[in-house]
Amino acid sequence: MNAKRITEIARGLTQFRGGAICALFACATLALTLYSCSQPPTPPQPTPPRQPLLPSPQPLQSSFQLISATRAAADYGAATNQLTPYIFAPIPATPTTQSAIAPTPTPTAVPDSVPLPADAQFTQITAGKYHACGLQADGTALCWGRNISGALELPGGNPSFTRISAGLNFTCGLRIDGAIACWGENNHGQASPPASRFDEIAVGRDNACALIDGALICWGRAFPDGAEAIQEGPPLSSIQAGYGFTCGLTPDSDMACWRNHYSELTITPGPFTDIGLGFRHACAIRVDGSVFCEGIHYSQRSQPPPTKFVQISGGWYHACGITETSDIECWGSGERGAAGQRLRAPESKFTALAIGWRNSCALRPNGHAVCWHQPDIQNPSELPKAFGGVKFEQPTELFPLQDGRLAVVELGGTITAYSDEPNAAPPKTMLDLTDKTTRYEDESGIFSAALDPQFEKFPFLYVYYKIVSQHAYGENTPGLASRLARFRMKGGQAIRDSELTILEVTQPNRWHYGGAIRFGADRMLYLGIGDNYSDEKAQSLQSLLGKVIRIDVHGATPEQPYRIPPDNPFAANPEALPEIWAYGLRNPWRMAFAPDGRLFIADAGAERQEEVSIAAVGANLGWPMCEGSLCKEGAAPDAHGLTAPIYTYGREDGCAVIGGVTSSLLNNGFVFGDYCNGRVWLLEQDEREGWRTRTLAQANRRLLSFGIDSDGTVYILTYRKPIVRLQPE
Repeated sequence: MNAKRITEIARGLTQFRGGAICALFACATLALTLYSCSQPPTPPQPTPPRQPLLPSPQPLQSSFQLISATRAAADYGAATNQLTPYIFAPIPATPTTQSAIAPTPTPTAVPDSVPLPADAQFTQITAGKYHACGLQADGTALCWGRNISGALELPGGNPSFTRISAGLNFTCGLRIDGAIACWGENNHGQASPPASRFDEIAVGRDNACALIDGALICWGRAFPDGAEAIQEGPPLSSIQAGYGFTCGLTPDSDMACWRNHYSELTITPGPFTDIGLGFRHACAIRVDGSVFCEGIHYSQRSQPPPTKFVQISGGWYHACGITETSDIECWGSGERGAAGQRLRAPESKFTALAIGWRNSCALRPNGHAVCWHQPDIQNPSELPKAFGGVKFEQPTELFPLQDGRLAVVELGGTITAYSDEPNAAPPKTMLDLTDKTTRYEDESGIFSAALDPQFEKFPFLYVYYKIVSQHAYGENTPGLASRLARFRMKGGQAIRDSELTILEVTQPNRWHYGGAIRFGADRMLYLGIGDNYSDEKAQSLQSLLGKVIRIDVHGATPEQPYRIPPDNPFAANPEALPEIWAYGLRNPWRMAFAPDGRLFIADAGAERQEEVSIAAVGANLGWPMCEGSLCKEGAAPDAHGLTAPIYTYGREDGCAVIGGVTSSLLNNGFVFGDYCNGRVWLLEQDEREGWRTRTLAQANRRLLSFGIDSDGTVYILTYRKPIVRLQPE
């Protein structure tokens, strides 16, 4: 290609050289992996010149000149002998007696937020992060939502468009004369299109691309030197833009994609009828109506449903399509770290849709728009701080007391009563075990505490903590252990001398102690115990490690500190410990009962997956045969007597799951998070599709636990920070 050739592209007088390139569109763990294999190029084949969209008295002036051929793709082009990159930079158009493209007037300022007009009718719709725009029957655009960086400030003069496309906080429109007008955020030049005549426009996160006779020209974040013509390839009939990559349909209905900032080209054989791109994934509809998706954040659990689709659109970490029955089906997730769950979309009949990051819209047959959005992620630094903003070192538990105060358990060995009311009395220590509990590394101290469910009748506080037991390995043979103990409460304080040891579990290693004390509706005490870094013990029914135990502690005495409920699953099995209620756990740090009696358990993984499961009587949760949904050869999470998790996520989305509470303020879903990334999710059941998650908050700090008060307000407990209240929507 030479300078004359480039000028012809800009003028719309191009002739394309056909090419046959085959590629495999495959997914890698942390990259949108698109492998390509080349075939020898075919000789150039002439094509008729493009007809102008509108008659023009003067030829359209070229706005590009060749300035460089040095991109990362140059090596690829040299290796294949067919893909050669060219870079274009805008230059002033040659003056003519009559301009081919009229200048765009200054936009008119609009309010910070504009509602969607209820009576507006559209022929096309597009959605960004917090805004959306629709194309009306007369070709004019109408935008609504939040006016971030001028996202709603349409160009003046009320121009008419043939197509509009929205990015994160900006939008571009293809005018009827072939020119492109953009408005909104322009920090990467994404709203500064080149001056030329185009056939098609597609906008990604903060980049945009357009077609001239099937040739691709792009600008924005990935193009710091200005607009560029992308590597040679087959001509395109339509395009969609994602985050730093663009895909289009070829005349043969294959999907051609440019990825890694447009340095690699691959083609996925079709035929396809429509494509939709998200953050770093691409989906396409086959001619039989089925959908093919590939890319980052698309695991086996987030594949499209087996439904026939006629239209598709990609979101940030999800995608949606219009089915052949005009319904909307969605899959993926609204946020990073929640892969594998479907999203809720309106139930109606639709003719078009546009899926953005948080803002999604669709058109009904009458042209009226319906929009829905993902809720904003709450930043705990902006959430209400509990107890006047006092910082806690390592809070592990928070629960309500009878007098309205809240008990805060700290790993260091104290339990303190706080009031969250204005002008409240100072905090009062309920129990101090700092001289008794053992502190090794981080995983030691007081793990959990709970009041007796019949506190008025039985004023007891139960505590699970780490100690050096004097009888861990027999009489007068000390060792590390975890202790479940009971203390009598009087005047708001626990009487230390009243301690009754209910149970001690020898745990010689320093990690994986569990665990949480929870009372069920049956008033039985449930305790989660970790495997103490002894994998094989989790499956052994002769060990309490890696288990949930269930015992009756009412009427406990030193001689009989607890009784075995007769309906425990192994109560009559002489080959098993009768305390065991469920097994196959690694480190069930937190668990919670839902109002319907289901027990949610957040079990920390080893190297590959974190999981949330619902345990049932006698359930085998699978560890160490399975880590989440990944099992050893010959095992399956839902076979061989194993209970499959209801939700898992991998190392790309966190390092250790932290459960969890259920709250009526959040539809009794399970609130949980991740220790490393501080993300807080809500896991709830969709009656149509099973389990799904949505992100509630991003803590940006080490997440330790959750608490709940008597009103159902959820509290987020983090390392060396104030405890904050999660705001209901």
